[in-house]
Amino acid sequence: MKPHLERALGLFPATALVIGSVIGSGIFVSSSGMARGLPSGSQLIAVWIFAGVMTVLGALTQAELCSRMPVTGGLYSYFRTVFGDRLAFFYGWANFMIAGSGAAAAIAFIFAGYLGEFIPLWHAPQEWQKWAVQIPYLGTLYPGADLGEKLVAAVLILFLTALNVRGVRLGAWVQSLSVSAKILAILILVFCAFVFGEGSWTQVVSPNPAVSVESIWSYAGLWLVAMGGAFWSYDGWGNAAYVGGEIRDAKKNLPRAILMGITIVMAIYLLVNLAYLYVLSATGVASAPGDRVASSLMNAVVGSQGAMLIAGLVVLSTFDTVNCSVLTNARVYFAMANEGLFWKPVGVVHPKYHTPSRSLWLQGGWASILVVTGSFDLITSMYVFVNWLFYFLIPVALLILRERDRRNPNLSNQKEIFQTPFYPVLPLLFAAFTLTYVVYTLIADIQGFRAGTQPCIRSLMGLLLVLGGAPVLWAVRRRATSTSPA
Repeated sequence: MKPHLERALGLFPATALVIGSVIGSGIFVSSSGMARGLPSGSQLIAVWIFAGVMTVLGALTQAELCSRMPVTGGLYSYFRTVFGDRLAFFYGWANFMIAGSGAAAAIAFIFAGYLGEFIPLWHAPQEWQKWAVQIPYLGTLYPGADLGEKLVAAVLILFLTALNVRGVRLGAWVQSLSVSAKILAILILVFCAFVFGEGSWTQVVSPNPAVSVESIWSYAGLWLVAMGGAFWSYDGWGNAAYVGGEIRDAKKNLPRAILMGITIVMAIYLLVNLAYLYVLSATGVASAPGDRVASSLMNAVVGSQGAMLIAGLVVLSTFDTVNCSVLTNARVYFAMANEGLFWKPVGVVHPKYHTPSRSLWLQGGWASILVVTGSFDLITSMYVFVNWLFYFLIPVALLILRERDRRNPNLSNQKEIFQTPFYPVLPLLFAAFTLTYVVYTLIADIQGFRAGTQPCIRSLMGLLLVLGGAPVLWAVRRRATSTSPA
C-alpha cells in the first residue's frame, strides 16, 4: 500500500497550531511602534481590537472553506478548486520562496538573537561582517553580519525539520506543550503587571502628547500605519488549514480550531496591551528602548532582571512559532507536487513516519539559505502587498463557491459544513477592508520610493518575485506532460 498522510491530529493540537502560528515575537515589540503614531493609549487598544475583529472576519470566512475542503494544502487547495492551477501555483510558490520559508527564517533569527542574551554567540571577524552584496533595486545584503545568530537560526530550522519528519504526532506534541507553556508564561506576565506593577487604569487611556491629529484623513493614516504592526502580530491564523488532511473529523475540528485559536489570541493580545498601558502609560510604551516594550514592563515590575525574563519568554515563543511554520507550510508544496504543480519528488510520503519528508527538507534547506545569507529580511518586507492580495481572494473564493451552490444545489450538502454567519455581509466586509489595505500599502510604498526611504516600490517588486515562478510552472508542467502516458 502506498504511504499516505495520516489523520492523527485532534482539536487541541490543531488549535495549538493556530495559536502557535500567530503568537511569535510581535506582541512583545509591536505596541511600541504603534503607540508612537497614535494620540492616546485608548487608541492603541482600539487598533488592536479592530485588527482582531478583521482577523476574526477572515477566520470566519476561511472556516467555511476549510469545512468544505478539509484537505492538505489549505489556501493553495481552495484557490486551485476555485480559480484554477495558475493562481494556486503562484500562491504556493510565494509561500515557498517568501512567506513560509521567509517567515521561518525571520522568526528563527529572532530566536537566536534573544538566545544570545543567555549564551554568548560567535561573532565573525570584522572583515567578514563588512562584506556587502549589492542587489539592484532590492538593497544590500551583509552575509557576514550577525553570523553567529544566523548559524544558530539555521540549526534550529534544521532541528525542527528533522523532528517533524519523524511524525506529525511528535511535531504536534511538541507544539501543544510549547503553546501551553507560552500561554502560561504570558498570563503570568500579565498577572505580575496588574498585581505588582505600580500603575493605574487612568494610564490606559492616557494621551500621547507627541502626536497631534490635524484632519480625519491624517487620523485614518495614523490608524492604517498602526494596524500594520497589529496585523503582523495577528498573521498566521490560517496556517492550520495546511494540515487539513491530517486532522480528524476536519470538517468540524478545523473551523473550530481556527476560531477558538484566534479568539484566544485576541484575548491574550488585549490583556497584554492593557498591562503595558496600565504600568507604562502611552508615553512609556511609545518610548520603550529598542521597541522592547515587554522588557520595559517587566523592568518596571520586577527590576533589572525583567529583561532576562522576557528574553526567555521570547525564546520559548519563537521556538514554538518556528515549529508551527515548519510543520504547516511544507504541506503546501507537498500538495502542489502531488497535483503536478511542483517537482514530483517533493510529493513523496515517508514510508515509516507518514510525513511529507522531502517537502520538509526542501523547505528547511531553503529557509536555512535565506537566514544565513540574510536575504529573508529583504524579501519578506516586499511580501505585504502580495499577502494581502491573497487575503482578498479568500472571501472572493467563498462568494464564488456559494454562487455555484445556488446554481447547483445538489453538488454539496450544506448541512454537513460550517457556514460563515451573516453571509454575505461578513465576507464582503473582509473583502472591502483587505482591498483598502492593499491600495494603502501600494500608495505608501510608492511614496516611500519617491521619498528615497526605500530602494524600490516594494509592493510591485514583491509581485514580480512571485510572478518570477512562471518559468518553474512552465518547466514542471512541461515535464509532467512529457512523462505522462501517451
